[in-house]
Amino acid sequence: MSDSLPVTLACGGDVSLAKCVTDRVREHGAGWVFELLAPALDPADLMTFNWESPVLPTGEDPPEKGLVVPEELAAGLTESLPPCVVTVANNHMLDAGAAGVGATGRTLDGIGIAHVGAGETEADAERARIVEVDGLRIGFLGRAEDCPQLADRGFPGPAFIKYPQIVDDVRSAAAACDCLVVHLHHGVEFVDWPAPHFVRLCREVIEAGARLVLGGHPHVPQGHERRGPGHIFYCLGNLAFEITKDGYQGKGSRWTSRSALALVPVGRGEVGEPVLVPYRIEESGRPVPLAGAEAAEVLDHVAAVSADLGDEAAMQAHWRDTALRYLGIYLDWARGSCDENGHATEETVRFFSRLPMNESRMFVQELFGDADWPRRINERPWSE
Repeated sequence: MSDSLPVTLACGGDVSLAKCVTDRVREHGAGWVFELLAPALDPADLMTFNWESPVLPTGEDPPEKGLVVPEELAAGLTESLPPCVVTVANNHMLDAGAAGVGATGRTLDGIGIAHVGAGETEADAERARIVEVDGLRIGFLGRAEDCPQLADRGFPGPAFIKYPQIVDDVRSAAAACDCLVVHLHHGVEFVDWPAPHFVRLCREVIEAGARLVLGGHPHVPQGHERRGPGHIFYCLGNLAFEITKDGYQGKGSRWTSRSALALVPVGRGEVGEPVLVPYRIEESGRPVPLAGAEAAEVLDHVAAVSADLGDEAAMQAHWRDTALRYLGIYLDWARGSCDENGHATEETVRFFSRLPMNESRMFVQELFGDADWPRRINERPWSE
């Protein structure tokens, strides 16, 4: 820590206390989740991450699908943590319904965790949160890309990435604090490199006044880069999450259970060089710090991914490969949704309704080169 960069901010990835993590928390208490990471967090004055399991209000039945945590289980989570500010702008924010948005806010308030990125109204969701640490005013914004889980776009709910409004929002928030941190939940899951359009957006957010941009949703580390006085982590991967060998994330990528915590020096209008703390996520869902060859493997992987960020041709090639792979996944999904006679079903219709959403439309646009196709799909019946 220096006089010009007086605060150390610990930056983590996606955190879910759902599923097997819930079972362990019932047994050991919420402080168990981060207790092994506590020594690595000693230098941190403040911590931030993506809270990806909304709180299920007491007495409510859990949904058949989704990531939720019972209201009573969050108590004690902060035992091993410094003061925290989390984003709740993510694709799972409505898994517990509209009531879960309020329950999540109340629960986080009750355990002393500040939060941004969702609210009862759009204005609440988009509002910046400013905390003061050792005289430094650090601001936070949270935004999420639209996706099927958020199709209704209603409020209560999360704040969305809306371009170019987000650039204006960043300018306003940056003017009101000493250092602005922006969480963006965006991208394609289990892909090592961010999409070129997301790289451009993050860089523009830095130019508008943010000093840290922290990406989430792909569930794997996607590299990082310095941009002038700021720094971008395109995805910090998972920090605490259920990851089993044969489960959704375990089959998605081996890097869903490997990433690094970033300790970032923060000052007025600038951030310093981050120190990365590699960890793995054990099958119980909690992070375990790594050392030796295992730690080096994580750091080498993050460095290799980061090295391509400045190579436009390489990034475009990675994105093309991603688009082709996901087209195949979607075609398999569409075929699987048909009935035994090969006829479309309501599930098939729901599949096609995903395509114009930001989460999907950019890889379709990459393959077919028609930027106007989402509007035309919505305006013209499929039968024509």
